[in-house]
Amino acid sequence: MKDRTTSRKLQAADTKRRIYESAVELMRTRGLNNFSVDDIVEAAGVSKGTFYVHYKSKFSLIADYISTVDIDYEEFFNSIPTDVTPSKMLLLITAKITDVLIGIGFDVIRTVYEALLKKADGTETMLSYNRRLYQIYRHIIMQGIRQGEFREALNIDSISNHCVMSIRGMTFEWCVRYPDFDLKKEVLQHFDIILTGIKKS
Repeated sequence: MKDRTTSRKLQAADTKRRIYESAVELMRTRGLNNFSVDDIVEAAGVSKGTFYVHYKSKFSLIADYISTVDIDYEEFFNSIPTDVTPSKMLLLITAKITDVLIGIGFDVIRTVYEALLKKADGTETMLSYNRRLYQIYRHIIMQGIRQGEFREALNIDSISNHCVMSIRGMTFEWCVRYPDFDLKKEVLQHFDIILTGIKKS
């Protein structure tokens, strides 16, 4: 009985993975607004009912997608040598984030923002302060204070939240001014300003 239950769980996980991978491929090739749940299930080789067992809607897939992206950020952060200064670390992870956003592409990012504004199912995960992304910035700010590079009076949560919010704001600017906006250049310039404010003089 236990083996049968395990087998069912593995099969369900494999089905969800196929649905997710099919949706991500469609997202990359068509843009989030240009395919339907019918397209996803056809590509994944599953029924529509099976799709709704795993996801409430097409937009619910975004939460899984963002979680995968956050894992990528975390892996990159963990690969940074320990002798790198917190200020350099801050710029490295921020540059990585902008590279990922640009790689995902304007069309997908724009649609993700539309989903956030509509509060579509699953998007609340992206706004959670418990996201790995916020935790990475908290860790860097804490490390900078401990090592004496950043000012001790800083509110760690406030600064780390601002880091994420500023990237989100700049990305929105990228969406409304695309293609006449250099996202990476503008974000890194802004983070230089942040560092000027939080570093000890």
